[in-house]
Amino acid sequence: MLKPEYKPPPLNGVHQGFNLFAGVILPAISITLEATTHICANSFLDPIPSVWYLMLAIFIPVSQLHVWFTVKRGTTERLVLAGWLNALSLGVSIFYSIVFIPFLPLAAVPFIGIFSLLPLAPVLSLVAAIIQRHQLNQIAARAPQKFFVMRKVGLLTGLVLTAACIGLLELPAARTRYGLKLATSQSLETRAKGIHFLREFGSREYLLRACYGQKGGPIDFLIHVFTTQAGIDVTDAQEIYYRVTGEPFSSLRPQNTRWRLRSRDELDFDSDEKGLSLSKSRMYTKADAYGGIAYTEWTLVFSNESAHAREARAEVQLPPGALVSRLTLWADGAELEAVFAKRREVTDTYQQLRGPVLITTSGRDRILVQCFPVPAHSEMKIRIGITIPLLLEDLNTARLLLPHFINRNFRIPDEVTHSVRIESSTSISSASTAFMTTGFTADMFAHHGHIPEREMSNPRTSILIVRHNFPIWSKDPFQSGNFMIQQNYEARRPKHLYRLVLVVDTSAATPELIDELIAALASIPAALDFKLVVADAGGNSHNFIASGVKQASAFLSNATFGGGADNVPALLKACDLAIEKPGNNAIVWVHGPQPVELQTAKGLRWRWTTGGYGPLLYSLQTRSGSDQILKTLDGIDEVKSVARTDKFGVDFKRLLQRVTGQMTTIEWVRTSKKVDSLPYPNEGIQTSDQLARLWANDEVTRILAAKDESLNDAATMLAARYQLVTPVTGAVVSDQAQFAY
Repeated sequence: MLKPEYKPPPLNGVHQGFNLFAGVILPAISITLEATTHICANSFLDPIPSVWYLMLAIFIPVSQLHVWFTVKRGTTERLVLAGWLNALSLGVSIFYSIVFIPFLPLAAVPFIGIFSLLPLAPVLSLVAAIIQRHQLNQIAARAPQKFFVMRKVGLLTGLVLTAACIGLLELPAARTRYGLKLATSQSLETRAKGIHFLREFGSREYLLRACYGQKGGPIDFLIHVFTTQAGIDVTDAQEIYYRVTGEPFSSLRPQNTRWRLRSRDELDFDSDEKGLSLSKSRMYTKADAYGGIAYTEWTLVFSNESAHAREARAEVQLPPGALVSRLTLWADGAELEAVFAKRREVTDTYQQLRGPVLITTSGRDRILVQCFPVPAHSEMKIRIGITIPLLLEDLNTARLLLPHFINRNFRIPDEVTHSVRIESSTSISSASTAFMTTGFTADMFAHHGHIPEREMSNPRTSILIVRHNFPIWSKDPFQSGNFMIQQNYEARRPKHLYRLVLVVDTSAATPELIDELIAALASIPAALDFKLVVADAGGNSHNFIASGVKQASAFLSNATFGGGADNVPALLKACDLAIEKPGNNAIVWVHGPQPVELQTAKGLRWRWTTGGYGPLLYSLQTRSGSDQILKTLDGIDEVKSVARTDKFGVDFKRLLQRVTGQMTTIEWVRTSKKVDSLPYPNEGIQTSDQLARLWANDEVTRILAAKDESLNDAATMLAARYQLVTPVTGAVVSDQAQFAY
């Protein structure tokens, strides 16, 4: 018996036209508009937060186009493929239709043109898919055999597969949402579990989106609309990101330019300062090895490629004891010099007049530079003068360290390097291959190099300068009369140390150095009362204490490092341990940058500012970066910044030997006196007038160390007269600024 001849069902032209527009053309237009303009992501929700969601969305017009052609042919050829594609596109269309239900009223707004159709695109594509399903069923009904995919169970299978696919796409975000819920709990134990969970299973991309307050994906939106669950606060997200990764959230950027993470040097990490970059950097240093002084002028040119004026901001690490003594702005070809005055006054001037340049301190040996406005499609050029005391390695060698950025809101392109030139009257050398000797005469040696940004903080970039010992003096141009500054050196050992407390940060910035740290602990005298406090990234820093070098070494060798630790509780505990034992005690703090203030450090500052005694705190940072705790402790003389001049293990061991009195340190001593006549050449060597500024800075530090607020005005007046940026003064460039100094 012959089988009946297969006849295709008649086509409905209206249905085919609708299906082509609603199922193919309109979704393609919607996806293109969203992928290029991010109109929905910037306003309501991000329907395609990743490349996988983009592929899911593109699947709708592609699959429906294939089904459209299958229906047009009207044959059972490729009917199975068309059936599966239709079932899957139905599932995706249902998903996006539910997501866009709250925006359907926008389709009734006529003045937004084609954009009013965008919320309708998922619903219309769903209608087109249903019509196509009916058309495919008509074709299958006339076919000799039955197809599984065209049955109800086949359709249900396709929908389940679609749901499973969306579930897999949402799994990283779902895990991260769960971890964030735990990490924001009121319970310390639950928060610690949440941080640990996020380190193991969380999505860095999802965390970053929360840090920048970006709109969530489709599931986030549905949770927000159809439940009472509130979104995570941006500040909380930023703190959690640091705890999870040990890095500032600003070091990376989420998918603003889809669909990958980008590092800081690929973009401006501050979302408010897009288009800012450093276009030129020139650093000229004149070093006087005999006088133990160097003066650096750092010229910076900022470029703004955006259509709006921007503010350039940077934190700069200065060499130990260095200070800003000059600030210049180029305006219309003229050089405008800064005014030095009380910190609050210069800050108010900058904020009220909106610029143009302000420098204040930002922690021990650190400054904050702010420049506004960097004009749209233009440049801003400034110069920072820095007076630097050379570090005495021994009586015949001094070391010059270079200032460098530790935080910034502008990018530095790969092709932009720091042009560094150093001149000295004596022989100079550096371990960095970026320098080359460009010339020398009988009384001048010079080094010049183009230093990449990543190398500026490398201890190898420092300069060693040969010197000889002579009595040093300079005129004091800031006082009337014959005042002279004299400088000599003293070999010093600290007072007998009764207790040493070591605070170790267990964040991700430290683990590669732990072997060097443990090895250096062996240099601590066995008889010394030694305590260890661990700043634990799990949030239990005050619970981990070890006594004695042996116990401390065993504890550190088994400690877990990762994420970002809150060092404040550990430092508070260390202060308690140092203060509870009478006598001269010290704290050594080994830590990475803490760019986020997880717990206020004001209580820590109070330990030094309200009492007559406070232990010395030596801060040894394992890598360059901004630290919120050091900012809070700005102006406290007991807080000492330890310069990195070698490998970490060498610097740490040398610090321990110095603190415990096993090693003599050579330090400069400066005095001022009024004289009837200046010394003869055979009575000493005259050095730069910058020596007077270093003496004045010593005096400002001495006055502030008294912790008597009634003396702050005297310190401010002295610093302003000698043009110094200190914890009580700043520098601002403004032709409208008028101060009484």
